[in-house]
Amino acid sequence: MKEAVVLMAKAPVAGRVKTRLCPPLAPRESARLYACMLGDTAVELSGLTRVRRYLFLDPPESADSLRGAPFSSFERFPQHGRDLGDRMWDATATAFRHGAQRVVIVGADCPSLSAARVRQAFRELSAGASVVFGPSADGGYYLVGLSLPDERLFRGYAWSTAEVLRNAAARCRILSAPFSFLPPGRDVDTGEDLPALREWARTHAQPACPRTRRWITAFFWRGGDGSHGRRGRMPGPPRGSRSRREG
Repeated sequence: MKEAVVLMAKAPVAGRVKTRLCPPLAPRESARLYACMLGDTAVELSGLTRVRRYLFLDPPESADSLRGAPFSSFERFPQHGRDLGDRMWDATATAFRHGAQRVVIVGADCPSLSAARVRQAFRELSAGASVVFGPSADGGYYLVGLSLPDERLFRGYAWSTAEVLRNAAARCRILSAPFSFLPPGRDVDTGEDLPALREWARTHAQPACPRTRRWITAFFWRGGDGSHGRRGRMPGPPRGSRSRREG
């Protein structure tokens, strides 16, 4: 298979994932939300055919976890690297080393990410883009795809800032690497993203992401801060544009 999708994920452990959601969430709640998004993303990616799937987990000792459904179709590897750029490059290099010619990397915190969007990224790479980005509302990207295995595309950035995508596009220009953009999406990183997630779930039927939809519905049903109204049971961890090209 010439195409590979890499899911970069963390073990859904309270206090270690989505800490910028605390507050308004408690650490256990943010871990549950992340577990829901991770499970839904794995289901969506499992619908891709003729694509090799990799799950890169952090911390490294968690690489043998999450072995049941919906993760059974993924090959598991530990994440390695000092920062996000190092870890993404290590995952990318692994996929290319195993024979991929086009690699798409995604995280587990963009519920609007669909299998169709990943397919669109692969089409962009097949049509001549060396790099394709899915811009996120915070100035970063929820997806990056490459047909060019070049570690310079991941090095020298200040991650988790509003300049990530701009700097990445500038790097592509320096490298003379044609790049394109997919339609924008929104990661769930801070408390401000929770009302946006609720609105997205209300106005979009696809992708299905049932775990995440149940979680956000229950959260706001209880008052939006986890402390008001009738307490419902929170979903637990899962079991088991046309694009514009530059360059």
